[in-house]
Amino acid sequence: MEDISAFQAFLGTYQSLADWIKALWLIVPPAFILLLTALLMRAKRPVPEVDGELVYTVHRDAAGQYRILRHTPPDDTPALLPLEADTPALIPPERRS
Repeated sequence: MEDISAFQAFLGTYQSLADWIKALWLIVPPAFILLLTALLMRAKRPVPEVDGELVYTVHRDAAGQYRILRHTPPDDTPALLPLEADTPALIPPERRS
């Protein structure tokens, strides 16, 4: 009996696949490498400079309460703006009653 290498077994399996699966085998690896390269290059880009100012911040405390923090000039202290309890857009689905 003749010994079969892993490569020969893979090649035999590949040849018996459907044509559309063979096409995927040809397309997916280069696409993966291309997208991974693009992702890594994007991560190395410098962070763009912000030309404006921070006006509001949305904060959720440990109890799940959302608050909007308004940032004011340095001579004034920031003020918390309470949200209405019936604001469905800011309540996560697991906390809705």
